[in-house]
Amino acid sequence: MSLIYKRVLIDELVEQCGLESPVVRAVQDGAVCMVNPFRCKLLHKKASLAVVSDERQRSLLSPEEKAAVDKHVPWTRVVEERQTQHEGKSVDLLPFARDNRERLVLKPNDDYGGKGIVLGWTVSDSDWASALQTAVTHPYIVQERVVLPTEPYPAWLDGRLHIGDRMVDTAPFLAQQAVVEGCLTRIATDPLLNVTAGGGSNVPTFLVEER
Repeated sequence: MSLIYKRVLIDELVEQCGLESPVVRAVQDGAVCMVNPFRCKLLHKKASLAVVSDERQRSLLSPEEKAAVDKHVPWTRVVEERQTQHEGKSVDLLPFARDNRERLVLKPNDDYGGKGIVLGWTVSDSDWASALQTAVTHPYIVQERVVLPTEPYPAWLDGRLHIGDRMVDTAPFLAQQAVVEGCLTRIATDPLLNVTAGGGSNVPTFLVEER
C-alpha cells in the first residue's frame, strides 16, 4: 500500500482539486494510507474546544473527562447571540465578550498561521468591537486568555549575543493518554506566538537528566 504524507490543508486540497481528485478517491477506496487523514480536520477546527468546554455538552462527559477539560481546556464558546455559563454565572455571551476585551481572544474557527486572531488585550475598544462584529457574521470562537510563561533565551543580533525574555508555548505529543513521544516548542516576543505569522521560532526541546 502507498503512503501519502499530506502537507496541504484538506479544504485547500478540495478547493483546488475537487472531491473527484485522485488523492481523495484513493483515500475513499482504501488504496492508500494517508498520514494526518481527512478525519483529523475535526481537531483542526477551533470550535472543537467549544464542544468540550460548553455546558451544553457537559452531560456527555464522564466525571474524569470533565475534570480533564476543566484543568486543561480554556473557556471557549462559538461566537453567537446566546446565554452561557462563565465561572458559574449565567452571562449574555456577546455583551460579556464586548465588556471583557482584556481577558479574551477571538479566533476564526477554520484558519491557520495566526490569520484573523485578535488578542483583546492588545487592541482598542473600537477595534475589539469591530472584530466582534466580524466574529458574529463568520465562524469564530471567543476564548479565555491563557497567560504564557516567559524565559530568557539567547539570540544573535547585530553580531552580538543578546539574552532576552521570550514567551514559551510547549505542545507535548501524547500517545495512548500516557506516553509523551516528544513535543513542539515555540518561542516568541509577540504574544500571538505563531511562527508563520512572524516574530516566533520553533526550537528543539531537550530532556536534561543527571548522568
